[in-house]
Amino acid sequence: MKKLIATLALVGFSALGSAQAQEIKVGLSLPQDLPGFDFVNGMYETFKTEVEANSDMTVDLVYAGALGAPNERLAQMRRGVIQMSDAADGNFATVHSDVQILNMPYLFPDEETAWAVFDGPFGDDLAESIREKTGVRVLGWWESGGFKHFSASRAINGPDDMKGLKMRVLGPLATIPVEALGGSAAPIAFGELYTSLKTGVVDGQDNSVSVFNLVKLYEVQSHLALTAHTYAFGPLGMNDAFFSGLSEDKQKVITDAAEKAIAFNRQKSREIEANAIAFAREQGVEIIELDDEASAAFKGVMQPPARAWLEENVDNPDLINAAEAAVKAAASQ
Repeated sequence: MKKLIATLALVGFSALGSAQAQEIKVGLSLPQDLPGFDFVNGMYETFKTEVEANSDMTVDLVYAGALGAPNERLAQMRRGVIQMSDAADGNFATVHSDVQILNMPYLFPDEETAWAVFDGPFGDDLAESIREKTGVRVLGWWESGGFKHFSASRAINGPDDMKGLKMRVLGPLATIPVEALGGSAAPIAFGELYTSLKTGVVDGQDNSVSVFNLVKLYEVQSHLALTAHTYAFGPLGMNDAFFSGLSEDKQKVITDAAEKAIAFNRQKSREIEANAIAFAREQGVEIIELDDEASAAFKGVMQPPARAWLEENVDNPDLINAAEAAVKAAASQ
């Protein structure tokens, strides 16, 4: 009888574990319903809707950083404590150095070319490398607000206008190009950015226009140059062990939901950026649109030192040439 009870208990615990394994817990950075950032939260909400409509799995979205900072949530996803997280390019670069190649200044000429590279063989190969090295399966590549741009307390019409400016940027791939332009870099924490700009600790910064508006930088920055120097993205990741433990039918539900979520993200990101630029202009910010000559001048100064740094600091420097070749092929289509 004791053996029978023990066996039944084991079966019960196993069934409970199986049932719990069908919940997908997702750690998100932003508060729910934050205006102007539907391209992130809305992407995961689309994923949740699709998964729950087409399977018995549930998706638990945990908002506002309640599960920790982005790097902490990435670690939790890798360990299987949670199944998904909105960790973006900079977070993944801490555990897979080759991801940084796609942050090289002026690698991508536009968003559509970036999407083609991510959705093509280069993106597939990088995704597989991430899975093998980190235990995170990349279900797709999402856009994190699009390109980053320089804002400042004065007009930036070309590379020479960056000379002498103190810019808040983070990491070598942002610091080195700014210094090549004749500016100086300061690693100001994001929470201190507004005050640092207001008090003149720094003169400018780089972020997507959505982030620029989120923290009301239009109150402390008079000019925003649409330099589009770095494309911001994120892998739509899921713990690979969890995914691999699902039935083929459920795996397909996950991949189909991810595809629809990425499509939502990209469309919404483009819409929101256009609205964000218009909003910043309405707040009195001078929006500077660079012509091809000015963009080429920025690229000529910023890209070479960043490329040299990548050659010395990524695991597979040959991927730099591969990325550039993928961009060239995508842009020619």
